[in-house]
Amino acid sequence: MEQSGLRVRVEVRPVGVGVVTIGGELDYDGVALLGNAIGSLRDQGVHCLLLDLSGMTFMDSSGVNAFLLAQRASRAQGGWVRLANPQPSVLRVIELVGLGEAIPLYATVGEALAA
Repeated sequence: MEQSGLRVRVEVRPVGVGVVTIGGELDYDGVALLGNAIGSLRDQGVHCLLLDLSGMTFMDSSGVNAFLLAQRASRAQGGWVRLANPQPSVLRVIELVGLGEAIPLYATVGEALAA
């Protein structure tokens, strides 16, 4: 899926974890696309989400809020959200707003899946 400079790819791993790979810029215009992708996983009964940020180059407060909403919804269903592999510009935002304290942050997708 692609829209407004944002690319989102979704896959369900055999362990029941939905991996959402995000590329490009996550801002107000792209939040709906991310929400639809996450919603498609929830429709399949997947509530454990790994957000792979390796291709994401920008995130504003809309993206931060989208991640927090995803976490809240996943926890309500007994699941979780983990963030992995942010680029330096996105990591800076995560650190500035303290998002890594609210949602676990891992250096790699492998580490996040193993946690």
